[in-house]
Amino acid sequence: MSAIQPNRFVEDDAPLTPVYGRPIDHPGAWKVADFTTPADYTIELDATHLRDIERVMRQIKAAGLGLDDLQYKHFEVPSLRPVIGEIRREIEDGRGFVLLRRLPVEDYSKDEIGMIFWGLGTYLGRGLSQSVLGDRLGHVKDFSREDPLARAYRNKQELSPHTDSCDLVGLACLRSAQSGGVSRLTSALTVHNVMLEEYPEALERLYRGYVFHRRGEERPGDLPYTPYRVPVYSNTEGKVSARSSAPMSRQARRRPDVRWVRRSLRCSTASRRSPSGRS
Repeated sequence: MSAIQPNRFVEDDAPLTPVYGRPIDHPGAWKVADFTTPADYTIELDATHLRDIERVMRQIKAAGLGLDDLQYKHFEVPSLRPVIGEIRREIEDGRGFVLLRRLPVEDYSKDEIGMIFWGLGTYLGRGLSQSVLGDRLGHVKDFSREDPLARAYRNKQELSPHTDSCDLVGLACLRSAQSGGVSRLTSALTVHNVMLEEYPEALERLYRGYVFHRRGEERPGDLPYTPYRVPVYSNTEGKVSARSSAPMSRQARRRPDVRWVRRSLRCSTASRRSPSGRS
């Protein structure tokens, strides 16, 4: 999980970490033209992988395990280790994203797909909820009738490019949408390079960061917004990371009581990084 750790007071106009002042030369700083076809960023499961996944799912079902019980030791699929290794290399040291295909979703129930999705994730890290609901898997669906304050993935609003507050995030497609539902990816490192060349003053402002609205997910007694600035870009030992959610910062700035924050706490944002940077 990205860690926002208050260290010391700094002046409001000071960047929270030094601005990375030269172009980032890294596979994660990509452009659409760098990919000839989807095959350039796709990994496909083969018959052996699918057979082994089916086997381990039978074992999980026989053991009566649910999603909350599922750990790495329950999802032992040796044939997947090279695949997971390739995924990890691309995420940590490569382009920063991977499309995994050929899982036959029609052969499993929605809950079973969730178990497989979570099981694959146990090879990559420790799963955490990103929602006040505490759900391990968040379903991208319109719940706005039941919950008028539902976050963007639970309403029908179009999502703008953003990062989630964790090191890795995955999306599993259960079925194609009748309309819309397109997922877009943006390289934060390429944006950084363009801004460094064309808008260096604006880039420095992103290193200063913004107050974030907590969207009703604060703990009892906490302010509805962060009493510190969250940097969009951070540079730690020459490694650049990004944390961006424009709606949360805009919503915070609309609150008149945010103005009382005269001085901000320094933040250090831990994100997935590799030499020269990571988005």
